[in-house]
Amino acid sequence: MINGAIFDMDGVLIDSMPIWHNAGALFLEANGKKPRSDLQKILFDKSMMAGAEYMRDAYDLPMTMEEVMQGVIDVVYKHYKESIPAKANVENFLRKLKEKDIAIALATSSDRKLLEAGLSRLHLLSYFDTTVTCLEAGVGKIEPDVYLEAMKRIGTTLENTWVFEDAYHALHTAKKAGFHTVALYDASNDEHQELLKKEADIYLKDLTDFDTFYQLRKRFALRSKARSNPPPKR
Repeated sequence: MINGAIFDMDGVLIDSMPIWHNAGALFLEANGKKPRSDLQKILFDKSMMAGAEYMRDAYDLPMTMEEVMQGVIDVVYKHYKESIPAKANVENFLRKLKEKDIAIALATSSDRKLLEAGLSRLHLLSYFDTTVTCLEAGVGKIEPDVYLEAMKRIGTTLENTWVFEDAYHALHTAKKAGFHTVALYDASNDEHQELLKKEADIYLKDLTDFDTFYQLRKRFALRSKARSNPPPKR
């Protein structure tokens, strides 16, 4: 059974990861610092708050964490407001969930200003019953807090809530917390695709075919029920 769905935003709903690949470097260069070549890899699995703390300390920036975060947000905001596209068939997928009375939440590492700018422009924000950022939850997706808060707000339970993620570290966190998980392909995570396929309950190339997800979800639910209720020994 599925009563709730929790979606990541960047790389799942919108094709924004190419923008983030250079955001930290562009911010540092604008402040007279030379970014290290592997900066994007270092920042990849960090929340905005943790990433800001790292850049402030590693590059000796005379700023507060809040000022660093705002500086990075300013670098990418224009793209969210004007140009970042939705991933394939996202609106139709969300509409189908709504038609089945499934509550939908957003759990994102991005800032609220960015999520509202991007999803409003793409006419997707209205599909969500609630939206939660890692900053609001107090920790990045190395911990399940943002998913648990989203689930609490939509009033569902672990056994009936599915988390949609494209990043391995985030999907692993959700899975470890007890959520059912759907892995979505994004080019930014090419090196982790085999791990995602192994870890996720369902792996999808994109959100093009809602019926495929819904049928796979039913089969998974039946297998889970059978495992939890084995036949009596004779």
